[in-house]
Amino acid sequence: MKAHGRDTGFGVFWLALGLVIAAESWRMPRLEAQGINPYTAPGLVPGLLGVILAALGVALFFRRPVLASGPDLEGDAGGVAEPWRVGLAFLLCLGFGVGALGHGPPFWLASGLFLFLAIILFEWPEHREAGTLGYGVSRAALIAVGAAAAVTFVFQEIFLVRLP
Repeated sequence: MKAHGRDTGFGVFWLALGLVIAAESWRMPRLEAQGINPYTAPGLVPGLLGVILAALGVALFFRRPVLASGPDLEGDAGGVAEPWRVGLAFLLCLGFGVGALGHGPPFWLASGLFLFLAIILFEWPEHREAGTLGYGVSRAALIAVGAAAAVTFVFQEIFLVRLP
């Protein structure tokens, strides 16, 4: 299957999933009778995420193929992921969700470590080959610190979610 065919199929999948999430979020109780702030309604964040997923699904569906008449991209960057990458992603997510989140360090530290490790481990082969390991580590640290701080701020201060 060409990469564009995969993108079209995945675009439809993400569009459908996003629409289902948005529709189910709309059905959640808004708790208006209790006088809560509308920005803290239970379905707001999932609904927004559903709309974003649907929009990105549409973008993926309609995107132009990079190689209009090129060869099948199987095995290339646009093809099937290498098995070690899939396994690493699974282990990182499992470690974050089951091992760290709510059981150990505070959320900001757990999410920062997760992001740092994910960036370092997935980009390690490219940085090693290019001889830019120092740059890769410092870049990963900056991204992890910035993203962990931003996510923590948004959840605690804007959405008023108490993080572990």
